[in-house]
Parts: sequence; structure tokens; C-alpha cells
Amino acid sequence: MNKDKLSLIPHTPGIYLMRTSSGEIIYIGKAIDLAKRVRSYFTKKVNTPLPATTFLSNVKVVDYIIAESERDALILENRLIKKLQPKYNVLWRDDKSYPHLKVTLDEDFPRVLLTRQIKKDGSKYFGPYHNTGEIKKLLRWLGKTFNIRQCKIDFRYKNLPDGKRVQGCVYYHIQQCRGPCLGKVAPEEYRKNIDKLLMFLEGKYTDLIRILEKEMHKASGKLLFEDAKIARDNIRAIDRMFEKISFREVNQDDIVGHIKITRALSQIKDCLGLPKVPVTIEAFDVSNTYGNQPSGSMVRFYKGEPDKNNYRKYKIKTVSGIDDYSMIREIVERRYSRLIKENRKLPDFILIDGGRGHLESARGVLEKLKLKHLPVASLAKSEETIFIDDKQINLPQDSPALLLLEHIRDESHRFALKYHRERRKKVWGRF
Repeated sequence: MNKDKLSLIPHTPGIYLMRTSSGEIIYIGKAIDLAKRVRSYFTKKVNTPLPATTFLSNVKVVDYIIAESERDALILENRLIKKLQPKYNVLWRDDKSYPHLKVTLDEDFPRVLLTRQIKKDGSKYFGPYHNTGEIKKLLRWLGKTFNIRQCKIDFRYKNLPDGKRVQGCVYYHIQQCRGPCLGKVAPEEYRKNIDKLLMFLEGKYTDLIRILEKEMHKASGKLLFEDAKIARDNIRAIDRMFEKISFREVNQDDIVGHIKITRALSQIKDCLGLPKVPVTIEAFDVSNTYGNQPSGSMVRFYKGEPDKNNYRKYKIKTVSGIDDYSMIREIVERRYSRLIKENRKLPDFILIDGGRGHLESARGVLEKLKLKHLPVASLAKSEETIFIDDKQINLPQDSPALLLLEHIRDESHRFALKYHRERRKKVWGRF
């Protein structure tokens, strides 16, 4: 392990993956501060629960993935360990794992349970979840919303408790269970509720809402207003819950992508001398045809990926003729004046499509808005030269940092050109 490279690791929450020279991942860990944690393995006073002689001597590469918080790092660490099963992650093989939701698909009338053990028993598992209290609340909500039984009855007839078919339970009487113990619902009909529950846990929000809306309209058309109300209430409940929870499965391709992007972002920080890893980047470009229909764009990237919900189009209002510098000044000022006014979070780094003049135009606006501390650079197309502060930087053509910056710059150019063409088409009736 090259200790000189340890300084490149950011001081952020995340996970680290230790690899051998052959690329095998042998250990995955989490950290509140990646830099401090990874560095601790390679100091003389190393304090690791693993045998240092057999473990660290095999480590040649340390990859890392930046996380938004310690909680996110914990969840991602657990998922990757379960997926990849690195040989030295013995601690995660104990029974003291984090809770999962278990859907007992091997039963005629499946249930949803809380479990800490994953078995190959025909059930479907979701998780892990960090907060046991919250997941218990979710469990109750799932039973109520999807009418899933919460009893422990074995539905093979010989094991049914005496009188159970007659009595039912409190959940049936308050309409939070369809009463399979009373023979009120067939297994095939009950499974439809389980299918909806699985769609929810798998994050298939749009499909689930579409099914519920169809049921609501069908019931309303048949004047079954109580059934329509139940479907409507379920739609509202699911809407509210999806605002709080997301369910995501990580696969090995995701890991590779995460690592490449994380490396590129860290390299941008180091090569450009930024104060921190630029998790959020906003890029600007302008487009016009001989000064006509001047348009601007702002694209936002989060963790190296397009955040298209936060893209912005700008119709240039204060500039006439061909004056790219003034157009850049206008859209940068409009963007950050608004963020300041609305007290919204600023980006970690700003990229301008253009050369030194475009950069100075943006810097002037940021200074005017008292945002001089915000790092800003420009990337010129011809030589792919980066301008930042008073420096001019040329990175190798295969540099991960340059490739990511080019991608972001090109996306801002594409978005600006697309908007300009839309405006031009309205005026000229063609492209």
C-alpha cells in the first residue's frame, strides 16, 4: 500500500474496500471520517480487530465510496458485505445483524416479519434497516395498509387453534386483516395484497399507484364507495410513506460505478486545490444564433451523477447581441441570488463552459454576491484546459477528473443547445 496516496482520501463519511493485488475485495469497513479511519490501519499504532500480519500485508489497493451520512455508510457497508462476503469481515457473520423485513412467500397466507437472520427458505428479504424502532412502525403500517395478517397461525388445517375459525382476531374486527382464519378470503385473493406490498418494498411506486387508482375508479363506477375510499386512502398513505423511505438494492456494477466516480471527484479536489470533495457540482453554458434567442442552462450533478430534477433553463433577459460573457454573468447572478434569497444549499463547486474570460465573468458575480469562497473554474473546449483562480491546468487526457469534468461540461452544453433550439423552433418553425 502506497502511504503517499493516503492523503488523497477525503474527510467524509463513507465505506472503504480493501483489495489484494489481484483485485479481490478482502475487507469492507465504514467510517465517519474515511481519511482518519483508513490512515489508522497504516500507522505503527494500528488498532484493528483483524490480525494485522495476515490482513494488512495482503492489501494493495483501498477503494472508497462517499456516503451522505454515517447511517448511509452503515447501510451500504452491510449490503455490500452480504453481497460480496469478503473473507475478513467475520464480524458481520455473527447473528447480531441489523433487522430485515421478511415476507413469508412459502405460506398460503404470507406474513411480514422482523428478522435478523436471512435464510434460504423461500421468503423474500428487504433491508438492512438501521433504526429498529422505525422499522417496527413500518411493519405495523404495512399490515394496516395492505391488510396483511399479523397472527402466527400455521394455516395447515390440523394446526389451527380450536375456535379460531369462529372468533377471528382484533385486526379482523377493525378491518386491518381480511380474516383468512375465518375463511373470509381465498389464498389467491390474499396474494393480490401481498403482490402490492412487494411492489411497495421493491420501490415500484408508479406501478402500485396505477393499480390502486384503477381499483378506485372501478369501485366508484360500481357505486362501491367504501371500497373506493379504501383505495384512495391507501394511495394517500403510500404517497406519504414514500416521501420518508426509499428501498434500493446495490449490485456489483453499482459498486464499480461508485468507485470510479468517487476517485474522479477526489482527484478533482486534489488537482484543483478545492477545500473539499465536490459532491455537488453546478455547470453553466449559454447558446445563441448570431445573438438571437439567447439561452442559458445550469445542470446539477450530485456524486458525479446528473440531478435532472434540479436542471434549470434561462431565457436571457438583459443582453442583446453576441456577448457570452454578459450572458454568463446574468445566469450565474440569477441562479445564486435566488439560492441566497431562498436560503438554499449552495454547490461545492461551479464549472463554466468556456475560457478565462467566462471564468472571470462568473467570478465577478460571485464576488458581488459575497460568494467569493465558492470554488469556480472554467473548461475550454479546444485544448481541454482548466482555468481556476489565476492558474491554468492541463490534465492527462485519460485522467478520471478531466473525463468527469468534460462529461459535466458537455451535459451543460447539450442542455443549453436543446433549450435554444426549442426557442428557435417556435420563432422560425424549424431547427
